[in-house]
Amino acid sequence: MNNAAARITAEMTVGEVMTADRVTLQIDDTLRLAGDMMNLAHVRHFPVMQGDKLAGVINQVNLLHASTASLIRHPKDSPREALGAVAVKDVMKPANTVSAETSIFTAARLIVEWNVERLLVVEEGKLVGLVSRTDLLRELAKT
Repeated sequence: MNNAAARITAEMTVGEVMTADRVTLQIDDTLRLAGDMMNLAHVRHFPVMQGDKLAGVINQVNLLHASTASLIRHPKDSPREALGAVAVKDVMKPANTVSAETSIFTAARLIVEWNVERLLVVEEGKLVGLVSRTDLLRELAKT
């Protein structure tokens, strides 16, 4: 890597590589909706919002565990009925967040340290995007 590429990469921020388009869920949405959206959108994580504020995150693993538990609690219900009885807020996890000004190196370190696939990008309490492990690797591989 030449000095110019190293300097440019070292100065790059999450805001320059994040994805601004995002699909979200609301805290009162059901696991059935979350599962349907994951299948339709081909994504594994959704930010969960309370109005326009970030409340947490739900991923495929959370959904699988909650789905199994719901089916055990409601054995006579169909899987879709059981999933429709549980709200996203009951299984969401706290979101791992960074600001758009966070360096891509810091974001990569946090993804490894926290063992997550993506970080949600928040500015003044509002979700503005997300940056994934793949986004960061793609950018770092350019140098």
